[in-house]
Amino acid sequence: MTNWLEKILSKAKQAKAKISDAFKKIPLQNADLWNSCPECKKMFLRKQLKENLYVCTQCDYHFRIGANERFKIFFDNDQFEIIQTKNLPEDPNRFETELKKYKDQLKSAKRKTGQTASLVSAYGKVNNLDMVCSSFDFNFNGGTLSLQSGQNFYEACEFAVKNQASALTVFITTGGAALQENLFALYQMPKTILGVQMLKENKIPYFVIANVNIGGVSASFGSLGDFHLMEPGKKTIWGFAGKRVVQGTISEPLPEDFQSASHVITTGAIDMISHRKDQRNVVTNLVSILLKKSQSQEYNTENNEEKIQAVNQ
Repeated sequence: MTNWLEKILSKAKQAKAKISDAFKKIPLQNADLWNSCPECKKMFLRKQLKENLYVCTQCDYHFRIGANERFKIFFDNDQFEIIQTKNLPEDPNRFETELKKYKDQLKSAKRKTGQTASLVSAYGKVNNLDMVCSSFDFNFNGGTLSLQSGQNFYEACEFAVKNQASALTVFITTGGAALQENLFALYQMPKTILGVQMLKENKIPYFVIANVNIGGVSASFGSLGDFHLMEPGKKTIWGFAGKRVVQGTISEPLPEDFQSASHVITTGAIDMISHRKDQRNVVTNLVSILLKKSQSQEYNTENNEEKIQAVNQ
C-alpha cells in the first residue's frame, strides 16, 4: 500500500515540476542585440540602429537616447570631455514612500546610466568649433531636473564663458522638476536662468534641441534659447502640463498631435524641426551666422564712435 502511494506521489511531483518548468521565463539568446521601434514595431539589430543614429529607418521615429550617445553623435569623431562639477547633497528631503526610498531610486538610476545626475555636460569640437553641450538622460528618473542637474547646467554655462566657447547646446529629454526634491528642485529654475543670462551677457549663442520638454524645464532654461529646435515625431512633446492635464482643465478635446513637433511649430514656440542627422550642421551654421553678425555689429559701433569723435573735433 505504501509503495503504491509513494509511486503516485512521486509521479505527481514529477508532473508538477514539468508544469512549473513550462511556465518559467526562458531568456532569449542574444536578446540584447535587437531593438523594436515603439511606433511601427520594426525590428532592428542594435548595431544597425546605432549606425542610423537611433532613428527608425521605416517611420523616422527618433529613439530617446542617453547623454553619452548624444555626445558621441554631436561632437567630432566621438571626442569629448565630461565637465566635472561640484557634488551637492543627494536626497535633501530624505523622501520616501511605502514602495521605495528616493535614495534607492537614485542608486538604481546611477547604475543604469553610469551618471551622477539626469543632466551632464561635456565640451569638445563640433565641425571644428569649440562647443559646450549639456544633455538630459530620460533613463535617469525620467530626466527630471534635480539639485545636482541644475548645478551641472549652471557650471556648464560658467565653463562656456571662462573658455570662450562658440556656443552652448542643451539636449532636453525631461519629465520636468524632480518632485521628490520639492523646493530644492524648483530653485533650479531661477538658477539655470541665471546661467543662460550669463551666456547672453558674454554673447555666447545658446541652442535648445528637444525631444521631450515639459514642466519646470520648459518653464525655465528650456525656453530661453536663441534658437529652439525639436526632433520630429508624434511622441516628441513641448509644453508645460501634459495633454491629459490640459484637456481635463479646459474640458475641451485637443488635436491628436497636440504638443508634438508638427503642432508646436505652428504656434511659434519653436523655430525648426530638425532631424538628428542634421543637428550638428544646423547648429554650427547658425553659430557662424550669429558670430559674424556680432562681429560686424561691434565693427559698426567702433566706426560710429570714430565718426562722432571726428565730428566733435
